[in-house]
Amino acid sequence: MSDPARTVPNRNLPVFRTIEEGLAALRPAWLSVIKLFLVVLMLQIALDLIPALALGTPSQILGASTPVPIQQPGELPLRVLRALVSILLYINLLIIAARLVLYGEAPTIAGLFRWGRRQWRLLGTLVIIGVAAAAPGFVGAFLTPALGPFLASPAAVLAFLAIYVACWLWAAGWLLFVVPIVAADDPAPVLDRAWRLSAGNRSRLMGIPAAIAFALLILIGAIQLFATFFNLEPLPLGIPTYPLAVLTLQAVYAVYAAAGAVAYRRLTGQTAGAA
Repeated sequence: MSDPARTVPNRNLPVFRTIEEGLAALRPAWLSVIKLFLVVLMLQIALDLIPALALGTPSQILGASTPVPIQQPGELPLRVLRALVSILLYINLLIIAARLVLYGEAPTIAGLFRWGRRQWRLLGTLVIIGVAAAAPGFVGAFLTPALGPFLASPAAVLAFLAIYVACWLWAAGWLLFVVPIVAADDPAPVLDRAWRLSAGNRSRLMGIPAAIAFALLILIGAIQLFATFFNLEPLPLGIPTYPLAVLTLQAVYAVYAAAGAVAYRRLTGQTAGAA
């Protein structure tokens, strides 16, 4: 019997068609998806406001543009709670979007609060990816004294950053399969399966996160132009920038997971809605 992790249809994956099919798969459940986005937004706002109202600490929704260091002992548990809830919500959002595309499984608000084997599997994989992403920073911290002349050159630093971003753009392409592999309960090791599925299409797969990132830059630019035109920048509150940032992040997650699910379906020969 052939190993499913090794036998992969060698097809040319169309970049824009894959993204388009992912969006089309999300469209029938758009109202349910929006409800999920709003629930996540409300919880994110609440978790941001609780420390501000209870302890008087800076809040992004109340004007703090960036996260600030912990200022009071009671703030640490609240920040940990916020991080854990965010992990729960966004991991489930990814799985929900992928299963909607793969199986037509209707999104539910209760699905945002599930935790089981799929969630642990995806979290463990994301932790491995996060450690790999942070490794150059840790190595650079130890080598800073030896890299003094190199770091003194802005051009060299920019070149290094450009190479780093290009490498992770390439990785984001084949890592596109991570979420659908988990969502489909594919028994093969996640990263190994993603690597094998991407064989022959890795250059094309780069185009999917690149296209999403380009669309995101256009959206951010449009929002900034809108804020400048209507003179929203002097507003003391982080409204509408904070809610827009949260909603935009959710949309990026959903589109990335949906496109990955379409690519997974194409390259495994799975038919839509087949469990």
